[in-house]
Amino acid sequence: MYVRQKPSGTKLMFKKKILAYKCARCFKEDALKLAWFVGSNSIYSDSLLCNPCFKDQFNKLTITEKKEWSFYESKD
Repeated sequence: MYVRQKPSGTKLMFKKKILAYKCARCFKEDALKLAWFVGSNSIYSDSLLCNPCFKDQFNKLTITEKKEWSFYESKD
């Protein structure tokens, strides 16, 4: 079996990925007040949103999607 070795004189370099704790919608940088939003029809699905943006996007969800969240209480 042939094993490829790295050329001598080169170093393995790893790039660091820095996460930006910003709201994906309004770009506020308050890391303590961001929440992860998941919605099927939202452009901001699977992203961090600040409190006002989260509320706005949550209100646009369907009732069945809202029921998946533990804090949602239906008004029936």
